[in-house]
Amino acid sequence: MTAEDWAPYGIGEPDADGWFPDYRPVPEELRPAESAAVTPTGKDTVDTSLVALVSHWRLVVADLALHYHVDLYDPAVLARPWPGVRTMIFSLLDSDTRLRAALTRR
Repeated sequence: MTAEDWAPYGIGEPDADGWFPDYRPVPEELRPAESAAVTPTGKDTVDTSLVALVSHWRLVVADLALHYHVDLYDPAVLARPWPGVRTMIFSLLDSDTRLRAALTRR
């Protein structure tokens, strides 16, 4: 999604890139179907959607620091190619992490 996609929900004045300091919730009818974002893993399911990851971003940051010793806000990390960081983020769902526990539905 782009800054333009989120603009109707923005609160306050946008920055130079078009991002607002805060956003109103997206209306329910515009949200993706929840069942499409759930991946079965035995009897429990883990929500692997990007919405779920962003909703639990503090756990993503904390688990990356704990398990991979990666500070997402370090300029050296921000300068890295995104695919490697994305791989580390999604690998948090494959191991015993706080993120996986928060996104597991029983």
